[in-house]
Amino acid sequence: MPNLIKIKMDGFLADIEDKGFNQAIRWRYGKTCRLFAQWACEQHFKDVSEESLRRYALKVVGYWEAARNLPLQKRLTLMVLRRWSNFLMGMPYEYRIPAKDYRFSTAIGNWIGPYLDWCIQSLLRRPETINGKKRILFRLDIFLSSEGLEVANINIGNVDKHFMSLPLGQRESHKSTIREFLHYLYSNDLLPVNLSGQILKEPRRRRPERLPSVYSTEEVKQLLKSVDQSTSKGKRDYLVLLLCAQYGLRASDIVRLKLDNFNWEKNIIRVRQYKTDVDIELPLLASVGNAVINYLKHGHPSPNTGILVVSHMRTTVGQPLDRATIHSIVTAAFRNSNITGWQEKRHGPHSMRHSLASNLIKQEVSLMTISAALGHKSAESTKVYIKIDIDGLRKCGLAIPTMSNLWISGPELEAAQR
Repeated sequence: MPNLIKIKMDGFLADIEDKGFNQAIRWRYGKTCRLFAQWACEQHFKDVSEESLRRYALKVVGYWEAARNLPLQKRLTLMVLRRWSNFLMGMPYEYRIPAKDYRFSTAIGNWIGPYLDWCIQSLLRRPETINGKKRILFRLDIFLSSEGLEVANINIGNVDKHFMSLPLGQRESHKSTIREFLHYLYSNDLLPVNLSGQILKEPRRRRPERLPSVYSTEEVKQLLKSVDQSTSKGKRDYLVLLLCAQYGLRASDIVRLKLDNFNWEKNIIRVRQYKTDVDIELPLLASVGNAVINYLKHGHPSPNTGILVVSHMRTTVGQPLDRATIHSIVTAAFRNSNITGWQEKRHGPHSMRHSLASNLIKQEVSLMTISAALGHKSAESTKVYIKIDIDGLRKCGLAIPTMSNLWISGPELEAAQR
C-alpha cells in the first residue's frame, strides 16, 4: 500500500473514531477503505483523491451519485467513499448523498458556470431556481450527447426534438430556461445564431384541480402527542411540528429560523419568508415559547450558534437542517401517530399549513386575517381553502327553483324537480 494512501486512510478512520462512531461502523469504514487501497495498488495509484475514489465507486457500485433502489451494501460503500472525499477536501461529511452528480458531456459544461453566475448576479435568482436550471440543462446535455451533437451545431429542429421527448407538464419550464440559456450564449458571442426567438411558447393547458390535503384540529393534536419529548431529538422534532401546525411556517423558513427572530420582550416572532421575501410578524404563543426554551436548555447541541433547529446526527451535529429533513420529521410523526388514512394524503409540513388555514376558515376567521397569518402577498392565494370548507359552502347554496315548462308535465316534471 503506498504510504500516502495509508496516511490519509488512517487520518480518515481516526476522524471517524473522534466523531463517536461505534466499533461496528468503524470496522465497515475500515474494510471499505482497505478494499479501495488494494484496488488503488493494482491500478498503480500512489495517492488517494476525489477522482480515484470516483473511479473506484463507479467500478464496485456503478454510481458516484446515489441511485434509487440501490442495495444497502452498495449504498453504504458509496457513503464511505464520498465521506472520505469530504474529509480529503476539508468539508463536513454528507448527511445525504446527492440525488445527481452533474457531469456534462458537451460544451454546456464549460458554459453553465458563467450562465448560472449571471442568473444569480443579474437576475437575482434564488438557489432553488438555480438548481432547477442546472437540472434542465443537464437533461439537454444528455440529449445532445446521445444524439452526437454539440450546442454550437444545433438547430431549432434538434431543440424541438428534445422538447418532444419531455412530458407535457415539464415543457414550459424547460423551454423558458433553454430559451434564456441560448440567448445568453448568443449575447456573449458563444453561438453564431440566436435560436431563442425560434422557441415557441408552450400552449397553456388546463391542469386537473387538486384539493389540498388537510387534517382536523383533533388530528393535529394527536400528531403532536406522538412525539417522544424525552430525548434531545424529540424536543427538536416537537418544536418543528409546533412551528408547522400553529404558524403554518414553510420548511424553507423553519430551517432558517434564528434566535434573533424572537423578540421575547414583545412576545413576537419576525420572519422574512424565503419564498416571497415578505416579512411577517407573528405572536409568540406560550406553547411555542416553552418548546423553544425547553429545546435550548435541554436538547440543543450548540445554542451559541444562534440557529434554532439543527442536526443531531454525529456527522453533521449542530449544522442547519435542510427542507427534506423537515419533511422527514413530519412524516415520522405521522407514522408514529394513530391518524387513519394519512398515507393516502399528503403528509409533509405543507399539509400542516393547509390544515391551519382550513381550520381557521371553519372557525369563521376572515380571509384577510388568514392571508396575513400565512404571509400571502394577496388574499387570492388564500381563496383556495374555501373549496374545502364544505359546511361553509352548503350555507351559500341556493334552493332549486320550481320548474315550469309546457313541454314537461306529470311524472316527468316531478322527476326533473327531484
